[in-house]
Parts: sequence; C-alpha cells; structure tokens
Amino acid sequence: MSFTPEITNKRLRGIGGSEVAAILGLSSYSSPYKVWLTKTGRETFPVDNKYTRAGTILEGAVAQFFEAETQYRIIKSSAKQKVYQHPEHQFAIGMPDRIYVTPGSVGKRVLECKTTQSVIEDVPDEWFCQLQWYLGVVGMTGGAVAWLERGLDFKFKEFEFDADFWNYMIEAVAKFWKDHIEKDTPPDPLTASDVEYRYKYHTAGNVIQATPELIGVHEQLKLLRAEIKEKTEKEQEMIDSIKLVMRDAEAVMNGPKPIITWKTASAPTLFNKESFKNDHPELYEQYIYEGVASRRFLIK
Repeated sequence: MSFTPEITNKRLRGIGGSEVAAILGLSSYSSPYKVWLTKTGRETFPVDNKYTRAGTILEGAVAQFFEAETQYRIIKSSAKQKVYQHPEHQFAIGMPDRIYVTPGSVGKRVLECKTTQSVIEDVPDEWFCQLQWYLGVVGMTGGAVAWLERGLDFKFKEFEFDADFWNYMIEAVAKFWKDHIEKDTPPDPLTASDVEYRYKYHTAGNVIQATPELIGVHEQLKLLRAEIKEKTEKEQEMIDSIKLVMRDAEAVMNGPKPIITWKTASAPTLFNKESFKNDHPELYEQYIYEGVASRRFLIK
C-alpha cells in the first residue's frame, strides 16, 4: 500500500494497528525487533507485493460485501486515508479501513477489511488486535472484521470494544515505545529471522556451551537429517529404475493420461566468467562488487 509523504511521516511517529500484534508477539509476519527497525528508520521492509496490492484493490469490494450483507451504512468519506491519534497516548495511531453506522446502535463503528487465500474459521489474533487498537484510538464502542476468502467467500464478525484488552495493549506498547523507540535500544530477537538480521557476522572466539536442551535438539536434528538422506537416496533409486525402463520415451502413460514425463529441456545459455576475465581483465574489474556476507549453519 502506498501512502502520501505526510501520512508516511505520521506513521513513523507512532504505533499503528498492524504493528500491535507484532509488539505483543502475536504476529505471523513481524516481530518487536522488526517494528523497532522500521520506527527508528534503520530498515524499510517491503510491503508492496501481489498480496498487499490485491488487498488494497479489494478493500473496497470487501466493504461493499459488508454493506450488502449487513445493510449497515458505510460512511463514504472514511475511505480516504487518514491517520487518527489517541488524545492521551500520542504514540497510539491508527488508520481504520472504513467507518460505518448501524440502525440499532448509537455512534460510529470501525470496519477492518481483509483478504486471504486461507479458510478462516475464526478471526486471527492479529486481526482482533488491530480492530481493538483502532477502537481505542478513535474512541468507538464497537466494530467488525470482514474478509474475503480466495476472492469468493465473504465472512465477517462483529466485536464490542474490550477495555481490559485495550489497557493491556496500551501498557505493553507504551513500554515498548519508552524502552526501545525513545531510548533507541533494540528489543531482544524473538525469531530466527530477527537473529539472522541482527547478527549478520559471528564474533571470533565467542562460543557457548551446550545445554541439555540444545544437546537434545542437536541429536534430533542429526537423526532427522539421516532420515531425510535415506529417503532422498531411496527416491533416487526409484527414479533410476523408471529411467531404465523409459530409455528414450518421453512419457509413461496410464491409459490416456501421462503419469510420468521425461523430456529434453532447452539448452541453457551460460557465461564463461573465467574466459571473459582473461580476455577483458580491465572490463571485468569494473563489474566486480562485494556481495552480502552470510553465516553458514553446519551440524557437526
């Protein structure tokens, strides 16, 4: 999703609904450390992909489904991008997808629109956190999460504002903001991805002693890798036995249906780096650059 420079700057100065679950350790896609990297300007994680683009385009469709299904009235002007800020907690911000009103209640309500390729039986924690955060930020008493599964199945669920959960969230986020954003101190990594990003290089001479738990995981991993190797070798034996029968045949048929194919692929176009280096050393040097270092994980 793309934002105007003004909205982007406002988002950097606070914690939004999509980041709360990460700070609470409930996100499948982010973590407190990644939120810290973003808010301190150290990293901008890509958010423009086919899923986010589809979600942005289909947001309006989800809102239309919701309006048609419930007969609630969505406030048209709420489709415009706007950053709300909590009057007391300045770091608490939010951009609800839509605002709507219902015939049977007093006041406006928040609608959060989602699209997914999964079948959702109940609202995920991340979505619930996001809605409750928005309700607290804008000061509304209830709202709904609506989603479209695989572009076909529409579902929604309504919620009332949970003051106890809001207090829990605001306390945790306030602590995160004070301890990590204001003090510019990174939170501890929660995921392997966090560790890989934060510790790109090893420290020479720095070793740790294995705990009983680590020794147990190490032994299980060795057994698992041995099992995988055995199955991989067995798989290759079976493939080789089929090749012996096929010879130059392009397919094995089960009646009219091919169940195995073995066709010649187009020859790849290759680049002879060593020859180019020898023939054009000066030009070769112009295109040499240092790649990104990585740590190799080996099981002994």
